[in-house]
Amino acid sequence: MILEYFKQITAIARCSGNTHQMQEFLVNFAKDRGYKVKVDMYGNILATSQNPKVCFQAHYDMVCIGDYKNIEIIQEDGYLKAKNSTLGADNGIGVAIMMTLMDKYDNLEFLFTNDEEIGLIGAMNLKLKPKAKNLINLDSEDENIYIGCAGGFDVEIKVNTKRKPYFGEVYKISIDSLEGGHSGVDIDKPHTNAIKAIVSKLKPTYTLLAFKGGDRINSIPKDAYALVVTSSKLNYPTLTQKGKIIQNSSTLIKLLKALHHGILGFDREFDVVSKSANLAIVNDEKIMLSFRANSNEELDELEDEIKNCLDFVDCNYFITNKYPALKPIKTPLAIKYHEISKKPFKVIHAGLEIAVFGNIFQQMISIGPNIYNPHSINEKVEIDSIYRLYHELERFLEEFE
Repeated sequence: MILEYFKQITAIARCSGNTHQMQEFLVNFAKDRGYKVKVDMYGNILATSQNPKVCFQAHYDMVCIGDYKNIEIIQEDGYLKAKNSTLGADNGIGVAIMMTLMDKYDNLEFLFTNDEEIGLIGAMNLKLKPKAKNLINLDSEDENIYIGCAGGFDVEIKVNTKRKPYFGEVYKISIDSLEGGHSGVDIDKPHTNAIKAIVSKLKPTYTLLAFKGGDRINSIPKDAYALVVTSSKLNYPTLTQKGKIIQNSSTLIKLLKALHHGILGFDREFDVVSKSANLAIVNDEKIMLSFRANSNEELDELEDEIKNCLDFVDCNYFITNKYPALKPIKTPLAIKYHEISKKPFKVIHAGLEIAVFGNIFQQMISIGPNIYNPHSINEKVEIDSIYRLYHELERFLEEFE
């Protein structure tokens, strides 16, 4: 039933920030199967039984890119993908697995969290009280056992500029249809950042009429363009435009060149990126970045570094959407799942909701099927890995006390 349930929820609107229909569907689904259901003010859903030994958790919102209002699922070569849109396997497959477990078991607990993709909002503000002390998160994107994850924060910058009216010829420097990808798990892959690609072509002597790039704070930008005024002859298309040019464009260009994108540190023990930056969105003078680190100490270091960098620029900035990292610990829960699945322990350079549940659950792991290119129109999930995961969970539940 997993794929059938996944197809059902794919037909329901659940973009981050617009999940009311999905919330209603899940509440009714759980109640129909005899679970006691509570919903908090942030849209989190808790479906519980009398004495649950394990709580399963997934977020039910998704990143919506492309033709997401009418997702067409394609099954091809052992994978599910979508036609011209994100698929929503992140984290829809986890939700579908939980629905399937609800059909079979009456001694479990299920926590569906909301708006994970826009800053772990549901998890960070959870007002519900699960009964179980053991948590299995189903939001990982490969067949490993994750016992640690990155924390992060976003930075919003407004460069103070002056403008004056302009009417005349501009050059358009643009790049589009790059791979994009997840700003955490894909940050070490050779995925070009469209914003950085445009910035590399700009000189401080250029005057900008516009600079646009990126669309999601947690996605590597795949599209960007700049409208440039210069007396130099450039080999780019020209347009006649009316608008207001940025008089001190050199400040903005220099800052965009200085801001980091990519790997800032690496953990050799777990073979994973430990610190990173994503130059995510530029809308003229407004810039947004996301930073990640695998320890709270490294997060503090990154915060100090960006503050020091911006102290030399005439700008206003603030730090938002902070969420903690999770230090890796091999708990009895993790060891038992390892014994059954034979999968290795890993740390992921992405935010997982388990990092904010430390005061609620005593033992936590994160697992999942093989999902490729999440947060992009190339997202796909390996079907066999979904069923391997589900059968492992069945064996685990038979043995875990």
